[in-house]
Amino acid sequence: MLSKLIKEKEFKNLGKKGIPYAVEKQKLVERANWRVFKPVIDYEKCIKCGLCWLHCPDAAYSVDKKGFPVCDGKVCKGCLLCVEICPVKCITVKKERG
Repeated sequence: MLSKLIKEKEFKNLGKKGIPYAVEKQKLVERANWRVFKPVIDYEKCIKCGLCWLHCPDAAYSVDKKGFPVCDGKVCKGCLLCVEICPVKCITVKKERG
């Protein structure tokens, strides 16, 4: 499983818009025109574990003031790793085009 590949203790949240330390200085690139599917979060099921935020390869997730993950639709390329990694399956898939 991917969570074993990425050592979560090696990442730190520096409080800068919820971007993990490892990608803090990486320029966020708009990729929304690449994707066919997008993630949709059900906040009633979400347990605020932060795994979607931690494992997102594009740093498309940030954390709001209540601790919930928020996906930036302009940065998300639709890889749907967040859907796979979510332990409570609160992130589902919505088809955008195609």
